[in-house]
Amino acid sequence: MGVRRALAMACLGAALACGGGGGGSVDSTYTPPPTPPSNTVWVGGTGAYGSTGMTFSPAVLTVPAGTTVTFSWKSGTHTVTSYAYNGSPTFPGLPMPGQSTGDYTYQFNTPGTYYYYCEYHGTLAAGGTSLATGMVGSVVVQ
Repeated sequence: MGVRRALAMACLGAALACGGGGGGSVDSTYTPPPTPPSNTVWVGGTGAYGSTGMTFSPAVLTVPAGTTVTFSWKSGTHTVTSYAYNGSPTFPGLPMPGQSTGDYTYQFNTPGTYYYYCEYHGTLAAGGTSLATGMVGSVVVQ
């Protein structure tokens, strides 16, 4: 087994051990654009678009109804987990919890505030009776 293949296998094993399974992939060549594309939320990762690693950037994104939002990240084990707060609408959230790199898109058609958090770096009160804390964000659809 070559050094490159052994290193790739070790990285994959580490990603899976940290909850990075479920169809995600490790792509060391992924580089975000120099400025965030419109309607993009950067998920974790240090330095991209002002992110400090355990944040969604921007924390609140306001868009018109019918907009497709891209959740994008380079590294780290994160989720985009939607939850209802005071009857707010929800969205499917990230289909591959702990995805290591890449993009997830969702088209927001119905006006309202859509709240989400990272299951690894945020906390949701039992029953969703209050806003989540920690690594949290929202999309406001007008």
